[in-house]
Amino acid sequence: MIQIVNIAKHNAIGKGGDLLVSIPEDMKFFRETTRGGVLILGRKTLESFPNGAPLKGRVNIVLTHDPESVAESAYAAAERDRAEGKQTELIAVTTAEEAVNAAARYPERGEPFVIGGASVYRELLPLCDTCLVTENDADDPEADTFYPELSPEEWRCAAASDPKEHEGIRYRFCRYERIK
Repeated sequence: MIQIVNIAKHNAIGKGGDLLVSIPEDMKFFRETTRGGVLILGRKTLESFPNGAPLKGRVNIVLTHDPESVAESAYAAAERDRAEGKQTELIAVTTAEEAVNAAARYPERGEPFVIGGASVYRELLPLCDTCLVTENDADDPEADTFYPELSPEEWRCAAASDPKEHEGIRYRFCRYERIK
């Protein structure tokens, strides 16, 4: 599995249920990288998407303590997408093992992506070998959601882009790989 995340200073990733920063090139990278793939996410992450709908053309596996809490409108949106030929799926599961098993039913869609939130990142990090991290220098003292630390004993930065900038926020794309 691959984790994909945008991290600010102090490993901050969110505030008040939203991303901490929105960088258009990062959003484009996310869309292109995950297009047609399998995503594992939490219920709150699903609810943060436009209209609380699953991401189109992807298998959206929602890891939640209560599958009944996934809004019926999210299932209806997936059904509408499929009617339009978009191959959108929405599956609710209660354990990491169920999420992994559900993802395994779609081998043709490649390795699954873990896309958040914080508790899902934390729970599935031990099962991942790669983390695609957009590191940015935003510093928001009101951040309330954080990504787990990638310890240098377990992870190495295998590749990094040149630094870029958007509206005063410096960022770079990094690929971390688990040290075998």
